[in-house]
Amino acid sequence: MGMFNPKMLDASIRDVVSSLSNDHKTDVLLYAMERLPSNPGPLTRVLRNVDLQEILLLDPDHPEARALMPQAGSMETGEFSIRPHARPRFSPELWREIATYLSREDLRNLLFVPHSPSNIATQLLFRKLHLQFGTARYYASNPRDEDEMEQAHELDNWHAQRSADILTQVVSDPKYASLVRTLLISAPQGDENVLTTFQIGMFANALPKLVNLKTFVCTMGNEALTSILQIVEKSHPDIEDLRLVCTSETPATLPQLSQLISFTYVGSSIIPNTHAFVSDLVVTLRKISLDIPGTLPMGLISSTNFTTVDLAGIIEDTAFFTELLTEGHRLEVLRLRCSLGHNCTPSTAFRAQAAAPPLSSLRIFSLSIIGVSREFGDPDLFPAVASFVRGHSCLQELGLLKSQEVDDVGYDASVWGVLPSLVQLRSLAMHVPRDLAPALSTWLIPRTVRSLHLDMPLNQGMSQTVQAWTGLPRDVTFLSVTPSLTLEIQNLVYEKLPNVRLLRMQNVFYTVIRTDHGVVLDPWSGRRSRFYAHDWLEGLECEDPILWNAGTSYMNV
Repeated sequence: MGMFNPKMLDASIRDVVSSLSNDHKTDVLLYAMERLPSNPGPLTRVLRNVDLQEILLLDPDHPEARALMPQAGSMETGEFSIRPHARPRFSPELWREIATYLSREDLRNLLFVPHSPSNIATQLLFRKLHLQFGTARYYASNPRDEDEMEQAHELDNWHAQRSADILTQVVSDPKYASLVRTLLISAPQGDENVLTTFQIGMFANALPKLVNLKTFVCTMGNEALTSILQIVEKSHPDIEDLRLVCTSETPATLPQLSQLISFTYVGSSIIPNTHAFVSDLVVTLRKISLDIPGTLPMGLISSTNFTTVDLAGIIEDTAFFTELLTEGHRLEVLRLRCSLGHNCTPSTAFRAQAAAPPLSSLRIFSLSIIGVSREFGDPDLFPAVASFVRGHSCLQELGLLKSQEVDDVGYDASVWGVLPSLVQLRSLAMHVPRDLAPALSTWLIPRTVRSLHLDMPLNQGMSQTVQAWTGLPRDVTFLSVTPSLTLEIQNLVYEKLPNVRLLRMQNVFYTVIRTDHGVVLDPWSGRRSRFYAHDWLEGLECEDPILWNAGTSYMNV
């Protein structure tokens, strides 16, 4: 075995074992333990010396005990300790390896474990910072409610103080500043500017200290956003991931960042120089996500380098789809949530692509039609999309949705016929057409699906809903449906879906807590859904990007 590199062997064993099931990992561990040498290990030697340590504690100069325990000669009296039942401590390297697999919630709990675990948890948590200014008041559900606004004001003050403390730590301690990889700043601006000149000055001092910053996410009004982006342009010209949410009517001015790989923009209007901005990054840019209420510009996705395209807006012309499907040879993720103009006939583009070689790298595809113009008509749209999907049997996530008000797009029971061919599907979001029997629909869903969203007809009765749920895959962990929550549905989750951990009904999320007497559904607050959903989904092992459009997916870092 001397001819093999030990480090390569260790890495190979780790990679192979990581793909095994828990049962097989146990078999490998037992097999390895049988072949361990029979020499006494460190713990055996410690237990063997316990009696000698007890004697030396009573009589540090005991000659026979010192003779039998040679290392005692170099030890002071106070150094003897009795740990007869102690276990050997993990090394910091092993703790770090363990911690990398933990969710942020678990890492927060690890902060209370002394020594290496808490230090490592602090370092890993500091890799992503989220600073908030005025978010509670901006997103308040009822601004006229004095009690709610008073609580929001207190929460905003707490976050402002927390953010100031973190920025002070970043400026004063280069060690912690170097840990940060992702920075999120949420300072939505309504009628007034939330950030003061002093706070912007603090960012001007802190941002250059973040020498390892890779991802920058910013939610602000135009005025403050422009100031912050100027700082980013000077301090981090090589940043790789930029995600912007502009809360004011006027769009922000984009910085010149030559190494950008991923770009996200959410706003009330398209940035005037977006086309030139993307063109300048034709060599490096791989991921683009736009969410605007207006028309998506033509020629935006003209590069064959894109691996992720996530767009929400109005598409006026068929050429937009043609360009996207023709140039998207390397696409791994394609999500479209759009309204269609009367000159747009997407079915022709999808039919043409179905006859061409498939997009071999495509693993995630989602098309959601949220509106059409009055003169629009394309009855072959979703049949053509289904034909396109059938040529991509390696899809892992699929979403085919339409608003209840959208007609004449050909969404009928035949569209569901493509599902059994998708043998690797793990996440699915589908509209349930009226001509599809509820009891049949769920049996068409591949048994591999773990995350599921069903957009059911508005007039569907509870009895039909119950019929549909009996055929759902039992391994579903994340279920999203449109009916309102009832006791009957709660009982169905308990009896028919033992693995569901998260339920979404009428856009409200519920954590499923199982007890001996049934299930308890813990509703999510608005702040949890908006700011911390990704962390909670990670902790529940229910991540499902299909249910997050470009307007919220920017938080998934």
